[in-house]
Amino acid sequence: MSDAPDRGDPNDVAGLPRVLLAALEQTRSSACITTADLGAAGPTIVYVNPAYCRMTGRDRGDVIGSSPRVMQGPLTDRSVLDRLRADLSAGRRFAGETVNYRADGTPFIINWSIDPVRDDRGDVTHYVATQDDVTERVRTARLLAAEAALDDALTAALTSSLERDQALERIANSIREGATGIATFGEVVVQIDDLETELTVNVGRSSAAGRSEAFEFAQPASMTRIVIEVSGMDPDEAVFLDTAGLTRFSNRAASVTAALAEYGRQRDTALRLQRTLLPPADLVAPGWELVTRYVPGTFGLDVGGDWYDVTVDGERMLCSVGDVSGRGVEAAALMGRLRSVARLEFERGADVVELFRLLDRLCEQDSQMATMLVVEIDRAGGPTLLWSAGHLPPILLTDEPAVAGDLAVAPPLGHLRGNAVGSTTVDLPIDGGFLLFTDGLVERRGEDLTTSMERLAEGIDPSTTLTEIVDGLIAAAAADRRSADDIAVLALRPPQ
Repeated sequence: MSDAPDRGDPNDVAGLPRVLLAALEQTRSSACITTADLGAAGPTIVYVNPAYCRMTGRDRGDVIGSSPRVMQGPLTDRSVLDRLRADLSAGRRFAGETVNYRADGTPFIINWSIDPVRDDRGDVTHYVATQDDVTERVRTARLLAAEAALDDALTAALTSSLERDQALERIANSIREGATGIATFGEVVVQIDDLETELTVNVGRSSAAGRSEAFEFAQPASMTRIVIEVSGMDPDEAVFLDTAGLTRFSNRAASVTAALAEYGRQRDTALRLQRTLLPPADLVAPGWELVTRYVPGTFGLDVGGDWYDVTVDGERMLCSVGDVSGRGVEAAALMGRLRSVARLEFERGADVVELFRLLDRLCEQDSQMATMLVVEIDRAGGPTLLWSAGHLPPILLTDEPAVAGDLAVAPPLGHLRGNAVGSTTVDLPIDGGFLLFTDGLVERRGEDLTTSMERLAEGIDPSTTLTEIVDGLIAAAAADRRSADDIAVLALRPPQ
């Protein structure tokens, strides 16, 4: 191939300044000049520069006098060409992107603009088109966008309370969307096999006709296998498929699914640790209906420091709920110590005020803080007493549920500084009860605490069962989960 002109002097195109043509000869961008004929046959090429010849693999002599349509082929976007004709017919500048073809039939993506050239009377005499091969740039942008979206999907899955199959389906959908953007042609099907749990997730549906390409990956030592299949392509589409991009994306997808699997295993271990520190499932409150729940937060692998407990000492029944600040093993370990010490002290008949002092010293020693609420119920019919060290008040479960008001609240454990935690007497109707909880059930970003507490009380239907009340509140919190905190709930009332 030669860059020399085969038909006339490249610096002598009628009606165009020679300085313009000289500049086009030197530019690195492909340039093509055509006539302004927009009839059925279309414009005719009157000039191409050396960069055009290099980009398309065509000699000047092969294209001058022919139509620019020589560059088009099966994958050229017809809608882009329609817009091109509309813009030029209206005398507007055109800019667009589509697939063109080299002389040997190889497709590539071009980004090009066309400007009208006018004479002294303002009439369009020619069009100057500048073009760039942006195939690699476009493919890289599509790949990076797909990988970023996949990473976002992984983050969302790791910070959600989805079950394993739901999390895998979310990841599979993101893989399919990303692979579809990279492929641009055909239908994409994604299959994820979780060999550890024998779980298979399929997303998408393959076409019956057309060619297909499959990309299968599994990270070393991983129990997760992923297959991405692009099907239903015609031969031209199959040739132009970005197999390198899909190969890299498939490898990233395998890494993401393996990370999700490893996270699931570590989270299961963390939750088992958390649950071993909570009271046994057969916790009872003699003479009362009792419902307890613990819902782990969505804050990653760190276990929380929320707890609840019920201790019976003769005619005295003590119900407690607490929350150690922070997360992680340290918070969980302190929670376990506080709950265990409280249970042992209550069982031996310790005074609640003295217990708070003891727990305060434990928090001080660990340089940590915790809140705690204790409700003492006299099973013989005496007054009900409440103590709070920085903890939210309970909801009184009556015919009209309400926040327990006028509750004396001391500083959190670890900050009492020798001060006693005062008690508050609460008068309940004979069929009334309590809802004790940690702040994950009620707090919402952007909402003040008073409003949150009132919202919680208003969301209780006292005519339903205690189980329905508790599960309904937890479901509502999950549906509007702007908080990543754990939730611990202890609810009790006389049998209805």
